[in-house]
Amino acid sequence: MSIAGPTHDRATPLRTAPDDEAYWLSIRATMQPMYVNTQLANTRRGPAPLRVRERVRSLVDLSLAYELDEYEPFRDLKESGSSVAIRQSLADYFGASGDEIALTRNAMEGIATVLNGVTLSPGDEILATRFCYDSNLAIIRQRARREGIVLKFVDLPFGPATEAKIMAAFEAAIGERTKLVSFPHIVARTGLVMPVKPISDLAAQRGAFSFVDGAHSAGHIAVALDQLGCDAYAACLHKWMYGPRGTGFLFVRRERIADVWPLFASWSNKPDDSIEKFEEVGTVFKALPASILETMAFNLDVGQAEKSARLRYLRDRWARRLAAHERVTLLTDLDAEPATGFAAFNIEGLTPQEFAAAMLTDYGISVRPFAMEEDQAMSGIHLSPGLANSVEEVDRFVEAATAILARTHNSFRRAG
Repeated sequence: MSIAGPTHDRATPLRTAPDDEAYWLSIRATMQPMYVNTQLANTRRGPAPLRVRERVRSLVDLSLAYELDEYEPFRDLKESGSSVAIRQSLADYFGASGDEIALTRNAMEGIATVLNGVTLSPGDEILATRFCYDSNLAIIRQRARREGIVLKFVDLPFGPATEAKIMAAFEAAIGERTKLVSFPHIVARTGLVMPVKPISDLAAQRGAFSFVDGAHSAGHIAVALDQLGCDAYAACLHKWMYGPRGTGFLFVRRERIADVWPLFASWSNKPDDSIEKFEEVGTVFKALPASILETMAFNLDVGQAEKSARLRYLRDRWARRLAAHERVTLLTDLDAEPATGFAAFNIEGLTPQEFAAAMLTDYGISVRPFAMEEDQAMSGIHLSPGLANSVEEVDRFVEAATAILARTHNSFRRAG
């Protein structure tokens, strides 16, 4: 599969090796995860490092009790919590211009902005995938009911897929009425990385707006928005950037900003082609956006290439060993580039729910059984170790999985 964004040049040495456990344990120590069980499914959120948490704490009282006007302690932040410095730090990290980045409170705000904001007429199609988040599809369905828009799905394979197969599916699905193409950068359950540039180029050729849900790519793999070719991209900062919950950003390519309506009308009459029109959402809790620069400093200190390599290393450490078992079927191509820290699998003779329950009850390890909302047959067991996980935790999972497979061997043979 061709790249869907820049990857680390393997000829360039990493500053820190992915198996330098002493170093990564020191990073874990700065994050101090407060998990009750060993958490190996980290797609919902990651623990913010102490430096970010301390920054938020230091600003809480100030945010709740400050004076206004000449005594405003957040004078450099707009009412939305945004600032030129914050937007530029995000633009530099993700390969965009500062005038193409708007601060949001989460990925969903950016997603809702685009899915509701692109002008469509009754009968126009939004082309999406069954791997899109449920909430994304809910937004499209509401618009379909309200405006007579048509939701159409791309028939993508479940599990490993080549770029050729993915592109063939998109080419077969896109039509004359397709005006908006919406898809995830990374399929959250299986770790499949979508070929963003070819899909976006296809959409442009057919006169459609291309939108990417980057909730699981931002901070997980290297992302250069100026190379992806998409018209818009939304992400949060609390997952793989390890920032405070309630922070995110929306990228809209400069030439397409005027084509997207903001969720809230601009009270200061920002022009249609201003990225800042998306930031006028009313009063926010400024301690959160004021901590973004600390979040960015943490990520720069660790390094994106180093983060990505570590996440892949943790995935490969469990997935390659488990894949050798005769009853295990991987739903992830471990050799695909770029690689993520996600992988999913199924076990013959054992449902995902049964496996996850045994793992949690008997070993105190949390993994995620899943089934895609649009097709319950698309199901499996998902793992996504994060920077706060250790090799010891991953190895303990493999030992526990092996034990579960061994003790269910007889019942599996009888069923067969």
